[in-house]
Amino acid sequence: MILCDEFCEKIRLYQDAMYALAFSILRNDQDAADAISESVMKAYSNLSQLKNPRSFRPWLLKIVHNTCLEILRSSTATVSIDEQYHLEDDASHPDISTKLVLRDAIERLNQPYRTVVYLFYYENLSIVEISKITGGSVIAVKKQLSRARSMLKKSLNKEDFF
Repeated sequence: MILCDEFCEKIRLYQDAMYALAFSILRNDQDAADAISESVMKAYSNLSQLKNPRSFRPWLLKIVHNTCLEILRSSTATVSIDEQYHLEDDASHPDISTKLVLRDAIERLNQPYRTVVYLFYYENLSIVEISKITGGSVIAVKKQLSRARSMLKKSLNKEDFF
C-alpha cells in the first residue's frame, strides 16, 4: 500500500511524463494541466485499486491517457497546435534543430500514432505497457508503432538532419 507521502513523491517524479503525454494528446497547455490535475485526483482516490506498487507509473499514465480522451470527447473547442513541447536535453540527439524537426514530425502524426510513439521512444515503455495504458491489444500497438515509423520516414527528409 502506498502512503500519502510516497504518493506525492511519485507524482513529482512522473510529473514531466504526465505533462508530455497529456500535451501530446490535447496539444494545449491549459488542457494538459487540467488533465494532470484531474488525473492526480483520480489516482489518489483510486489508490486502493493499485495491486502492484511497482506498476505505479504505467497505472498513472493510463489514468492520464484516459482523462485526456475524456476531455477530448467532451471538448467542442478547437485545440491550438501552435504550442510546442518543452524539450529536454537528450544525448542521443546532439543538436536542437534535429530535436525540433523530429518533434514537429511527431506532432503532425494523428492519434493514436502520436501517443504510441511518445510512450515508446520518450517514456521508454514496452509494447505491453503501452497496450495497458491505451487499452489496445499488443498487436494493435505494434501495428500502430510500425505505421507511425513509416509515416515519420516518409515525412522526414535526410536534409532535415544535416
